[in-house]
Amino acid sequence: MAKVFSKPGGSALSWGDAVQPALRMLLQPEARLDPYLEMLRLGAEHEDIEARDIVVILALGGALVTGTLVSTDTWERLHLRQLGDHDDILRRVVRHAIGHLDEAAEKRRRPREIDNRFLHLRDVTYRSGRTSYALPAWRGPISAVSGWTLGEPDED
Repeated sequence: MAKVFSKPGGSALSWGDAVQPALRMLLQPEARLDPYLEMLRLGAEHEDIEARDIVVILALGGALVTGTLVSTDTWERLHLRQLGDHDDILRRVVRHAIGHLDEAAEKRRRPREIDNRFLHLRDVTYRSGRTSYALPAWRGPISAVSGWTLGEPDED
């Protein structure tokens, strides 16, 4: 999929230039991703568009997960902050590992590739039956999503 978002010669396309080829690819019969959910995920990853504050409700195995879509980088920062609340050693280990990934990407003169198998959310509510949990951040496989919509559920 990375080739779709590169110009000949390897330079990155802007979000606006990438939309049409991405849609063509996602709408192929053999595509396994929901093209509309994938476009939202891609929008959250690109900084040159206004994809902030998009709230989604995801159906996952009988549960509902509601939250605001964020980029992988934003999720990593939130995740490190969570780790810092629990264990300073663990936070340093994860930060060190991410630093190595960033350093390796810099040596190749290109940004670290985004793992497109995952969605990232912040300000999450996880609902299963009558139980709900508030979570600061969430990462889950896009392939596990059985349905979705925009917005937040009514409290009724």
